[in-house]
Amino acid sequence: MMNESNKTAHSLIVLKAFNDLCDRAYSDWRFHKIIFTENARKAEMEKSIAGKALEHFSILSQESILLQIAKLHDPAIQQGHVTLGIEYMVRFGGWDCDQEEKLKKLKNGLDELATKIRPARHKILSHNDLETILSEAVLGDFPDGEDEKYFRTLQEFLDLVNLAVMGEKHQLFAVVARIPNGLLWFFREDACKNQPVMI
Repeated sequence: MMNESNKTAHSLIVLKAFNDLCDRAYSDWRFHKIIFTENARKAEMEKSIAGKALEHFSILSQESILLQIAKLHDPAIQQGHVTLGIEYMVRFGGWDCDQEEKLKKLKNGLDELATKIRPARHKILSHNDLETILSEAVLGDFPDGEDEKYFRTLQEFLDLVNLAVMGEKHQLFAVVARIPNGLLWFFREDACKNQPVMI
């Protein structure tokens, strides 16, 4: 059934669910960047009593980012079940030729990063692959800046889909970005004062 704008077959409820999934991936990524990559006090904190906890939390954060992105790139149909993700939005949108071409081009760009992290999802995040564990292989790596390119492209994808369904661009990335900024409060300067340095 086409929505009122006749530009797509997707309903508002499906769009909202998809937006939420994308916002979750973006939020996890921004959180990690702010706390573990761009945190000016990271080196100082790593030497403090909080160092081991910070390292552990960084691993959890990285795993969540990889998993959230990987799930967005699951096939639309898996073992007879429908999966909400990027392929679903393209495949079942009832797009006109121009819209579909634009969305497929953006999807291809998004798939570049997803392809690099897929082995981590299948061998480590979703399963404990013995060979991978014993070889201590590093999976899910990608070149610097490719994550930023991914989320810029995802924003374009969301804007096109949201314009077709609601007549306006997706605005939640800007709101979601405020959450990790608030978490920096926990890493204020006095948090590590007078704490023992771990060697």
